[in-house]
Amino acid sequence: MKAIIANPNYAAIVSFLLALPFMTLFLSFMLGLEPSLGPLDPAFKSINGYLGSFIVLGMFLLLLAGLAICVIPVVRSNKTGNGVIANPINLFLAIVNILFIVAFIGAIVVDQYPCWIGVPNCD
Repeated sequence: MKAIIANPNYAAIVSFLLALPFMTLFLSFMLGLEPSLGPLDPAFKSINGYLGSFIVLGMFLLLLAGLAICVIPVVRSNKTGNGVIANPINLFLAIVNILFIVAFIGAIVVDQYPCWIGVPNCD
């Protein structure tokens, strides 16, 4: 793990690979494409099944881990005096990860806001 964080190139690759499943699933749902998930389809459509929620939560946690891994080289280079732009790929990936996190939280807020303000039958 120390070797991954020490080398900014490895950190960028690992953070991208960690964030890729969430980004793919989130973008496909935001674009209105419902991908065929094969054997996981009943889990997403089941009334009492929570497997789909756990999968999305797991992918979101991978996104957060990818954000942490790609921010570490940027912070280290800033502390040494090289500036934030010393690792542009890691900085770009960190910004993209933050934008996906904000979009995901925004989608949850937009979806649940009618329930929070008391609209009847907001399910």
